[in-house]
Parts: sequence; C-alpha cells; structure tokens
Amino acid sequence: MPLLLVVVIALGAYVVLRVRSSFGAGARVATSDANADDTKPFNPKHITYELTGPTGGTISANYLDENGQPHLVEDAPLPWSHTIVTTLPSMSANIVAQGDTAIEHLRCRIIVDDEVRDDRSIDEYKPFIYCLVKSV
Repeated sequence: MPLLLVVVIALGAYVVLRVRSSFGAGARVATSDANADDTKPFNPKHITYELTGPTGGTISANYLDENGQPHLVEDAPLPWSHTIVTTLPSMSANIVAQGDTAIEHLRCRIIVDDEVRDDRSIDEYKPFIYCLVKSV
C-alpha cells in the first residue's frame, strides 16, 4: 500500500507539471520595459493668461495653475501675462481680475497653443472680468 501511494503521488506530480508547462503557467510574467522610466514629455500645452488695459493701471488677478491650484497676483501693472506649460491630458484654465480706479477698460484672454480660446473685454469703472476654458 505505501508503494502504491508513492507511485500515485509521483504520477500526479508528473501530470501537473506537464499540464502547467503545456499551457505556459510556468512562464514568467514580462516586466516593464527598461526605457519606460525614461519618458519625455510629449505634446506639451502652452497656456497663456493675458490681461490688457490702459498703461499705468494695475489689477489684482486670480488664476489656476497646471495643478488646479489658485494663485493671487496683487497690484500687477498692465499689460500682464503668465504662461503655463503642461503635459497633463486635460486641465481647466481660469482667470479672474479686478481693475483699480485708474482704469475703465479691461480685457482678458486665454491662449492655448497660439489659439485664442476665450477673449472678453469690459468698459466700466473698476472693471471686474473673467475668462474660462473648461478643458484645455
């Protein structure tokens, strides 16, 4: 009886090894390519915020950076612009500005890869303006 048990276990192990090797179960899983960590940014987007108005005026502006974080710029002289370069697949571009008492005309623009995506202007005392591009 013990001899029969040893033969059955050996035969079972042999069958399991043959089945596994024929279906590739013993093959190693491919690891990532060695060059995968050496990726370079592709097709970066250039987003430019522009605020224009009479020379000598100042504005306070809030804009979103490439990570969606707000930034405040206070008492910036006109004209004012800021460019962001990103490789993110999508982001929202938003700028809000308030002019001081010395200006009565204000214009904002958002330019993505040399294409004007939003352009607004206002003629008021202490103008308030915003430009928004939902998906860049």
